[in-house]
Amino acid sequence: MKKLKIIVSVLLILSIIGCFSGCDSNHDKGSLKDNLIDGWDNWIQSFSKHALTKEKDLQGEKDEGIDTYTGTYVAAYNGFNGKEFIFGGTALNRENGNHLQVTYKLTIEVGSAELNWIAGNDEYSVASDSSEGMKEYTISSGDNYIVLKGENFSGSLELAVKDAEN
Repeated sequence: MKKLKIIVSVLLILSIIGCFSGCDSNHDKGSLKDNLIDGWDNWIQSFSKHALTKEKDLQGEKDEGIDTYTGTYVAAYNGFNGKEFIFGGTALNRENGNHLQVTYKLTIEVGSAELNWIAGNDEYSVASDSSEGMKEYTISSGDNYIVLKGENFSGSLELAVKDAEN
């Protein structure tokens, strides 16, 4: 009986993987392996959109670019406490390349704020005081997000993320 449950579980998992790879792949594109990887990548990316802060919950106005990794964001904050996951996603291979350019202007009037780049388990500071500038990042497979953290933060943020020219 235990053996039967294991076999049914394995078959179910293989069926699910086959469905995802078949539904989102281009069969003329390549091998079964490529189609499985593309299907898995599309499936993983569909979940990453849920990690971004929903537009209705953002403090400002967001204009998305060609995907969830790029766009512009302008916000005014008044006593903000929390995190906003503004741009990013979870991809094995980003269709538009892996080099992004981040231009920002962070103004802190009261409290504290930090603009960070999350790459997998690592977190890098973009800005933690009133400043403006430009930074470039190379995204890797997995989580890649731009996040604003605030504690009693009043001020503003202007943010633009675009594909960097090589």
